[in-house]
Amino acid sequence: QRGLPLPLVGFGLTMIGPILLHEGSEAQKLEHLPRIARGEIRWCQGYSEPNAGSDLASLGTKGTIEGDQMIVNGQKIWTSHADESDWIFCLVRTSSDGVKQQGITFVLIDMRTPGITVRPIELISGASPFCETFFEDVRVPVDHVVGTIGEGWAVAKALLNHERGMVGESLA
Repeated sequence: QRGLPLPLVGFGLTMIGPILLHEGSEAQKLEHLPRIARGEIRWCQGYSEPNAGSDLASLGTKGTIEGDQMIVNGQKIWTSHADESDWIFCLVRTSSDGVKQQGITFVLIDMRTPGITVRPIELISGASPFCETFFEDVRVPVDHVVGTIGEGWAVAKALLNHERGMVGESLA
């Protein structure tokens, strides 16, 4: 041991990092990529919702744009390690026009933002990495949107491709 901290592997290096490289703004890259590479930041994924099952496009968490802020209200479930994470990358519905895949926005949210509540989900074993994550009037700067407002479905699909690659590599 050389007295160095252990790297925070997982969603930062294998999922959101690659997405920010391809889809993120220059400001997002400068803010997050160095911290991801140095293992200084832990990320969780805010996709699943209680009433959506495996249909990600049926999400109900809302993002309402007010000036340069997005106000987020809703709930995510099965959020792995949300209770230990610094940031969450999240899907929110910013419009209900068109087909359900339209009007979804991909946004980065600091987990210390007021209005976020995390509750661990205890499994029968007594322990679990899973949590419920609640958003109540959470104010997020609009510049935390990755890509374009309402066009987050394409970003989410690209991220899922990285996730599949991560799972495939761990099974090899």
